[in-house]
Amino acid sequence: METNSENIIEAFLKDKKSNFFRGDDEKFDYMKIPFDIPALDKLTDGGIPKKRFTIIYGPTNVGKSYLASQICANVLKAGGTAAWVDTELSWDTKWMERCGVDTSKIIVSRPISGEEAMDNIRKLLDAAFDVVVLDSVAGLVPHKNLDEDFSYNPIAWQARFVNSALPKLLPSLSNGSAFVAINQVRSSMGPVALDNMPGGLAQTFFAHALLQVRREGWIEEPKGSKNRVGFEMQVRLRKSKVGGENWDSVTVPFRVDGGIDILESYIREAIAKKIIVQAGPWYTYKEQKYMGLNSLKQLFLEDEALAEELKKDVTS
Repeated sequence: METNSENIIEAFLKDKKSNFFRGDDEKFDYMKIPFDIPALDKLTDGGIPKKRFTIIYGPTNVGKSYLASQICANVLKAGGTAAWVDTELSWDTKWMERCGVDTSKIIVSRPISGEEAMDNIRKLLDAAFDVVVLDSVAGLVPHKNLDEDFSYNPIAWQARFVNSALPKLLPSLSNGSAFVAINQVRSSMGPVALDNMPGGLAQTFFAHALLQVRREGWIEEPKGSKNRVGFEMQVRLRKSKVGGENWDSVTVPFRVDGGIDILESYIREAIAKKIIVQAGPWYTYKEQKYMGLNSLKQLFLEDEALAEELKKDVTS
């Protein structure tokens, strides 16, 4: 009986046109691209998955593009390939360089229409770029709308376009790319805030991971003043078919002059793991006491070897 079953299986596997594979075939394996931010890598079980579709969404000005830039930066540092499809005309070379992206090595597409954007994305996925970022879904406008006058505004035009175009991209993911789309949320006219994204429900159906980004509170220096230097970024994993802590969230410090404060993120993770012991304003690390978070950070900034030691303690 077992031999007969194996013969049946082999007969299907030989039919290459029908795309049958064994369940343990390496075709189904995928790697992840890390954020290199402890809390986010823990939340997502290692970062953004390749061969999969991830959406990063939230209101304006909360750091969505920054998160995508970190994935690109890490890919380029490792010698990989990254592409950015800019439908919002918002690519800023100087800002991306501050985010750690080697802008001389990343390809940027600035499509005229939604159709051109989707065609370019499919070309990049077929070429197996390590990561392809769409910034953003909300900026996808089909030719029909561009060619008509400003009064032309059919119902759900963008949702219909995205719902029909998006599934055509998914087969190309098997080539090995991580496809990351950034999207906004619609404003709510009622008393309850809704997290609906422009572009239709197909996004949430087909996405393998949904990362929701929000602003939780402001970072003020000195503390208690009105001098806002950043904010607390909350990232929630709203959906995942690729592991991670589903429906859990993490909060990381985001500073407007340079993105996520990675050192402070490591310090927070070390405090959570009791590697650094906090007692009021005092912090103890390696049996040494330091008063105030800023003085502790300054210690690590001045001593790179000690900072590396802290990172190893947190990630081990």
